[in-house]
Order: sequence, then C-alpha cells, then structure tokens
Amino acid sequence: MRKKIYVNLITVFLLLFQADILFGQTNNRIIITVGKYPITYFDLFKEVKMISILSNSEINENNREQIKNLAITSLIKRKIKIGEIEKLGIKNYSKRELEQLIQNTSRNIGLDKNGLRELLKKNNLSFDSLVKRFETDLKWNSMIFLIYKNKISLNTVEIENKINLELENLEDKNDEKKIEMIKQNIVNQEKDKKLQMFSNSHYSNLERTIQIKFL
Repeated sequence: MRKKIYVNLITVFLLLFQADILFGQTNNRIIITVGKYPITYFDLFKEVKMISILSNSEINENNREQIKNLAITSLIKRKIKIGEIEKLGIKNYSKRELEQLIQNTSRNIGLDKNGLRELLKKNNLSFDSLVKRFETDLKWNSMIFLIYKNKISLNTVEIENKINLELENLEDKNDEKKIEMIKQNIVNQEKDKKLQMFSNSHYSNLERTIQIKFL
C-alpha cells in the first residue's frame, strides 16, 4: 500500500507540477488570494500530495488537470471557511468526531493513526496540518448548527413513512430498543440533510461576496 502511494507521488512530481511548480517549494510565490488569505505554489504542491495520499490515486496525463483543479478548489474552500470561522469566533467542535475522521482516513488507506502519521512525515507533510483541516470542517459544522438550529423543520409525514418502511423489515417487532434506534437514526439523518442544505447555501453566499484573485 505504501509503495503504491509513493509511486503515485513520483507521478505527481513528474506530470503535474513540472519545473515551475517544483520551484515553488522554495519560491513559495502567492498564486491566489481569497480575501485576505494567500495561497502559494507550495500550498498547492502540498495539497496535491495530500490528495494523492488520502485517495491513493494514480495521477496520470488524463487526470492531472482534474486533480490540480480539485486541489485549488479545496484550498479556496478551506480559506473561505477559515475566514468565516475566525470572523464569528468559532472555537468549539466535537473531539469525538475529529478522532473518528482520523481513524476513518487512516483505515481508508490501510493504516492506523500512527501509520498515517509516519506516511505523511516520510512525504514531508504534517500530520498536524491534516488535523487542522479536519478541525476547520468540524468548526464549520458547529457554526452552521449554531446559526440554523432554530430553522430546522422536518417533514413529519415523510419521516413516519421512512420509519414505517424500516420497521416492516424488522424481524423482532417488539424490540423496543431497536425500534427507538431506528427512529432516532432516521430523524438524525433528516436533520443532517437540512444542515447540509444550510451549509451549502451559507457557503455559496460567502463565495459570491469574497474576492478571489488568481495572480
């Protein structure tokens, strides 16, 4: 697994960045500004490396531009989120969800947490930077909940229909604990859908108002 990821990164260096991007490791020239936040060549270089590792993707001539654009989009989106989080002073997030994100990310590439840490270190990437990007997303989620929690309205008829459909397939119709779990899961799923809708809308509004410059 690690050998394959390493080979992918070599492909990234040869095909995606070429001489000018590689020079950015030392030059660190600003290539994009998102409001007051700069994005440098080096940021882009590291982002593509991170994407390659976390997705275990083989980057080639056919997808290199797509991966590069994905990295740019990811960097811009993160800067926009950071700006809003800092403006509103959001500091709290779920430590449990953070640990779960780390564990899931490690598992997806066949490693444990320590293995992921070592892999990033060997590729000159910081484990702490990965944690910080997870923290940004979790703080954003906390912010969305705080802003929109009183605006969440659920379609009770739709929820009841989904619950009844699940209960029809339940073997033990008298298992109250299982029934309650099914109900709670469906309600939580519907709440998450609403919050995701608010999140997308909030981000879109920000994206239209923040000045993004490609230098």
